[in-house]
Amino acid sequence: MCHQPCPDLEPEQGGHTLHSGQGGGEIKAATTTRCVVAGDGDGDDGVRIVKAACGQEVSALLSSTGQLFTAGSSEFGQLGNGETGEYIIAAGRLGYANCAKFLRRSVFVQSESDRDGNLSTSTEAATSKTVTLPDSFDICLSDISGGKHHFVAVEAPSSDPSHVPRVFTWGCGDYGCLGHGVQADEYSPRMVAGFRGPVFASNHPASTSVGSNCTLVLTRNGQVYYSGKHKNNSEATMRPAVIDALANNGHVVTSVGAGNQTVFCCTRSGVTVSWGHGSLGELGYGAGDKKSSAAPNFVNALDSCLVTSVSCGMGHTLFIIRNDDGEDAKALKKVATVEESDVAGFIEEMNEKKVEGGGPPKKKQKQGGRK
Repeated sequence: MCHQPCPDLEPEQGGHTLHSGQGGGEIKAATTTRCVVAGDGDGDDGVRIVKAACGQEVSALLSSTGQLFTAGSSEFGQLGNGETGEYIIAAGRLGYANCAKFLRRSVFVQSESDRDGNLSTSTEAATSKTVTLPDSFDICLSDISGGKHHFVAVEAPSSDPSHVPRVFTWGCGDYGCLGHGVQADEYSPRMVAGFRGPVFASNHPASTSVGSNCTLVLTRNGQVYYSGKHKNNSEATMRPAVIDALANNGHVVTSVGAGNQTVFCCTRSGVTVSWGHGSLGELGYGAGDKKSSAAPNFVNALDSCLVTSVSCGMGHTLFIIRNDDGEDAKALKKVATVEESDVAGFIEEMNEKKVEGGGPPKKKQKQGGRK
């Protein structure tokens, strides 16, 4: 099956980068080290990487031909290699078969029920045995996003108009963030049955964004599907569900983002909404305003701004805003600007705390694990 390759990552032109919330830490020059990517490319060039996604202690890469590579921790199956490699180090201490270099992962699976054409969302189907997809080795991906311990990837569009791009999830399945209807880890990229069926024939999945324990999938027509949980006091959504508050009001979403406990959706009409819990102001509602919202709420500071990309961290949010014409410039004038002097005091305070504390705290050894 012929797929369109991953688009190259090009820098945004004519835009402004804005942020809300708190980042923190010392600003200093970074050093880089070339990482190892084991591929099957011919010649010395090897594999050309065009996208990267990171979780906690794990990273994933996509090549220009849509191939998947992962490296890091395998505790929850987030490497996507079919196992955790769990072993006993000592009494009460577990180790895992972590991977120190990027290796290609080419095994994609589905449940037996999905293979038989049932595409059922029952608990029995969700927990049924998985089997390797017939075209597993040839699957090409166009987008990937990483949460705390899980990944979501979207298949690249095919030259066959009848083929609907599939969505795959793997890693930690807490709160239903993988979208399979159960709280179970997946050790190989597994097809999400909730994105199959006639409703997606002309509105197929196009991109994804992942929070710590939730997943967002944006479709071609600008609808957003959600699974998982991003607020401590909310119910988990075990299977992908369309966000009605946006779809029913005619909003066409063009960019989505999810953080630790926040979710953002930005539309083509210049409307940005967010909801969740943001104690550090990362929801963007402004100083003195509320710190949480149970439902999508307007981010008034970005009214009429066309956000082309949004990215959420543990306690901050970044936006890239279009600045192509007079209307864009007019909208941007209403947005506050952060200067270096505005954060100088905060940086100095963080540096002082680091000196007083003797550096960052040492990481504690885990005393247990999960299979």
